[in-house]
Formats: sequence, C-alpha cells, structure tokens
Amino acid sequence: MRVGRTLTHHFEIETRQYDLLGIDLGEGARRRMIIFGAVVIVLWVALLFPFIGLPQKPTVSLYVVPPFVITAFGWRPGKFHERRRRVTEWALAVRYALRAHRPIIGLGARAADKSEYLPWRERVSTRKVADLAKARITPEWDREVVVELDPRVRAGADITVNQRARLLGTDHVQRVSRRTTSGKRPE
Repeated sequence: MRVGRTLTHHFEIETRQYDLLGIDLGEGARRRMIIFGAVVIVLWVALLFPFIGLPQKPTVSLYVVPPFVITAFGWRPGKFHERRRRVTEWALAVRYALRAHRPIIGLGARAADKSEYLPWRERVSTRKVADLAKARITPEWDREVVVELDPRVRAGADITVNQRARLLGTDHVQRVSRRTTSGKRPE
C-alpha cells in the first residue's frame, strides 16, 4: 500500500475581529474561535444555572474559567491531525469510547450485527489502569530497558548503502524520449 505525504503546510485564511463592544483586541482574535467560545460559554452557563443559580462573587470563576480553558486549549491544532482542532479530537475520542466505530460490511450492503462491534473492554484499556492502581506492573518510566534478541534473527555484517542524487535536465529527458520512440540511440 502506498502512503502519500503532504510536506507543505496547508493554506489557511481566517477572518479576525479587531474590536469587540468598544474594546480594542490588538492584532485581532479569530472570529471562528470567538463564536466557538460564545457557544461554549452559553452551554456552560445553561448547564450550571439550574444547580448554582446566578453567578455571585464566589462562583464567578466557576462560570468563567472552564469555558475559557476549553476554548483556549480546544481551538489549538490537533496533536494527530493538524487540520483538526483539539476539541474535535476530544469529541471523537469520547465517541469512540462510548460507541466505537461502526463496521462497514460489503461497502454498506448490510448493517453490522452487535457481535461485530468492538467490545467496550477492548476500546478502553481499563486493565492497564487497574494494574497500575494495584501496583501489579511498574510504570513504563520506571522500567529498566532490556533488549531481548530474537533467536530467529541472525546479525550479519553492516550494510552500506551508496546513494547518489541525480538532477536530470530537459536535454537528457529529450534524448531518452527520442531513444525510446525511435528505437535508436541519438548521437
């Protein structure tokens, strides 16, 4: 299987808001981030309001800090996919832990059975956490590195690789193309 890699950074243009309610925002904040933050704040306040009530002096930080942290860290580029935001990766991880990926059978010809789904115990590695809590295994950072050699692998002499980069100009390419089309060597 061939894997294509993009070695250039994708082109990204975002609109910015330079002032908000008469407050100068300096270089400007990204508008999509502001909208995302506003949605997070509204949802967070709607979640807290029935339990805590109106924000008062002791609870104002509970209303402000979590949405700010979610917006600030969630809007960064993702760890695994730069084109995604971290909040998207978080949502996909939670979805995978709860529902798993639905298997596609016969390019969607039939729906998958419940028996064909990956079980929850295999999706979420609770065994590792339980073993760490019971101190059955030592954490990876405390382990001594032991390299075990596979008896089936036999080491031989070092392999030297001689590589040369060649830059083929248009004149050479034309000579090669004439050679292949006419069947004769050019002079």
